[in-house]
Amino acid sequence: MSADLAILNAKIFADGGILKGGIAVKDGKICAVCKSSALPEASETIDVEGRIVLPGLIDVHTHLRDLQLAYEEDYFTGTCAALASGFTTVLDMPNTVPSTNSFLRLKEKMEVAEGRIVANVGFYSGFPKIMEEVKDIAGLGAVGFKVYLNSSSERLNVEDDQELLEAFIRAGEVDRIVAVHAESRSIIEDLKGKLNAAGSRRPEDYLKAHPPKAEAEAVERVITLAEKAHTRIHFCHISTGKALSHILKAKAKGLPVTCEATPHHLLLSAEVVSRLGNIAITDPPLRGQREVQNLWRNLISGGIDLVASDHAPHTLKEKRGEDVWNVLPGIPGLETTLPLFLTMVKEGRISMRRLVEVLAQKPAQIFHLKNKGFLRKGVDADLTIVDLDEDFTINPTNFHSKAKYSPFSGRRVSGRAVKAFVGGKLSMEDGKVLSKPGSGRIVSL
Repeated sequence: MSADLAILNAKIFADGGILKGGIAVKDGKICAVCKSSALPEASETIDVEGRIVLPGLIDVHTHLRDLQLAYEEDYFTGTCAALASGFTTVLDMPNTVPSTNSFLRLKEKMEVAEGRIVANVGFYSGFPKIMEEVKDIAGLGAVGFKVYLNSSSERLNVEDDQELLEAFIRAGEVDRIVAVHAESRSIIEDLKGKLNAAGSRRPEDYLKAHPPKAEAEAVERVITLAEKAHTRIHFCHISTGKALSHILKAKAKGLPVTCEATPHHLLLSAEVVSRLGNIAITDPPLRGQREVQNLWRNLISGGIDLVASDHAPHTLKEKRGEDVWNVLPGIPGLETTLPLFLTMVKEGRISMRRLVEVLAQKPAQIFHLKNKGFLRKGVDADLTIVDLDEDFTINPTNFHSKAKYSPFSGRRVSGRAVKAFVGGKLSMEDGKVLSKPGSGRIVSL
C-alpha cells in the first residue's frame, strides 16, 4: 500500500500517550500511526522535526457571523482564525442576522459558507416556529439546536416550560443535542432596569445585572425539563459553582447532561473588568476569583467536560462607549485558546492528556462528530502540530479575525500551533493560512 502523505519524526499523541514515529494519510484519512520504519511509501513527506502531533482541535462554540454581520467576522476570516491556532473543526452558533431558525435559513447559511470556509464547519440552528420543521433541519445536517434563555428574540418562548419541553423532545427524536445559554432573562432584565434607572452604567454594573443566581436558576430549570425529555443537553460557558453543582448532580443521576467552560472564565476574574472595561464584557460575565478556582478544579477533575472559546467578535466601535448597556458583549477567543492552554501545560497546571480530551476528544464524542478527535487508523486526517517552545506575546493586531482586541492582550504565552492539516492537506503553516476560500468542509450529522 502506498500513501499520499507521510508525516515523519513526530511525537504523536495517541491513546493517551506519546508515540515517536509517523502518520500516513491516504484519501484524506489516516491509514497508519506507527514507528517511522513501518510507514508505507508516500507521494509526499513532511518532517515535523520532533514536534507534537495532536488530533485536529475542535471548538464547539463559535460565532463566525457573516451574512449581515460580515463586518464583524465572515466565514473566511473566522475559519482562518481557527486554523491559525490549530482548530480544524468549529461549530457555528445560530444568532446571526438573519437568525438561523428554519430549514431555509440554515440552507442559505450553508450555501454561503461553502464557498468561503477553509476549515471544517458545523452549524447549529435555533428552534423553528413550526416544530415539525425540526426534522427537516436535522436532515439538512444541523449539529444541534441552541436555546438562549437570556434572550427575547427567540421564536421559542423561553419563559414557557411547556414550549421548552416540547422543543427538547423534538430534538431528542432526531438525536440532536440542545446547547443552552443558561441565564434567567427575567432576573437579568429586572436588575438591568433598576441599575439603568439609578444611572449605573459602568462595566462593573454589567456584572451586577448577571448574578450567579441567574445562571444557577436557569441550569436547574433546564435539568428538570431535560429529565422529562430524555434529551442530550449541553450547557454553554458555565461560570459559577452553584450552576456546576446542579450539573454534577444531574450527571450522577445518569442524565445525558454535559457542559463547557471558556478560557476567559477559567483564566480571568471579575477584577480585570475594572482595568480593561468594556473589552472584558461578555455573557455570562467574568466571576470572582473563588469561582475561577472552582471552575479550574472541576476542569481538571472532569466535572467540566470540555473547553470552548465562545469566539464572539465585534468591532472596536461596538465595544466602546460610556454606557455599558449599549456595549455588545463578547470576546474573540479562537486565536488565544490553544496558546493559553499550552502555557498551562508547560506550567504543570493541566496535563497534555487532559488538554487533548477537552479540546478534541470530548467535543467529538459529545457532539457525535464521527471520525474526528482522535489519531487512529480510519479517521479523518485532521491534525494539529504544536511547538511547546515557541514563546510570544499575544498581540490582537496580528489576529486573522476581524476582531482586533482581547482581554489577554500583552500576556506572554508559551506554545502554539505551527501546522494544521484538514483532510490530509496542509492548511496552515507558521501562522499563514495556505488553503483557498471554499476548501473547507461542512460537517453534517
